[in-house]
Amino acid sequence: MTKKYWLTACLVAASLSSQALGDENGDEDISPAKADISGQWAFEANTNDECSFTGLALLMPTENPNRFECELTALQVCNVETWQVRQSCTAVRLGDQLIIDSEIEEFIQGEDSGAYMPDDFTLKIKSGDHMRGVLRSWGQHIAEFRRAEGVIG
Repeated sequence: MTKKYWLTACLVAASLSSQALGDENGDEDISPAKADISGQWAFEANTNDECSFTGLALLMPTENPNRFECELTALQVCNVETWQVRQSCTAVRLGDQLIIDSEIEEFIQGEDSGAYMPDDFTLKIKSGDHMRGVLRSWGQHIAEFRRAEGVIG
């Protein structure tokens, strides 16, 4: 690979990473210390295949303001298989980043054939109503969290 192509590849990768973490214009800048991210969220990810991936997340505060207990219910609908999976998780806030690590608790729909991995996320907190980043499960996929509207908790 020539130096020119290597540099171009690096610039493209950096641009994609910035987009995945939500560095695009148009979102209100907010201090991470002021954004309350606890509560109910709806999420979706672009898995770049014939599947749709959506779900709900509940972030519950703990004694540590930078740590949350959480629950995820993800729904992945593909041409040949559908999974709805309930997961427990922990979320750690590092400045304007939120790292969510999940553990599968139960398959509500679909079989546990080993083909479904826990849904982990690395997100940038854009505001108290919006987070954007990547889903880390069978690769990395652009993901978006929006404050859930009309959800009865």
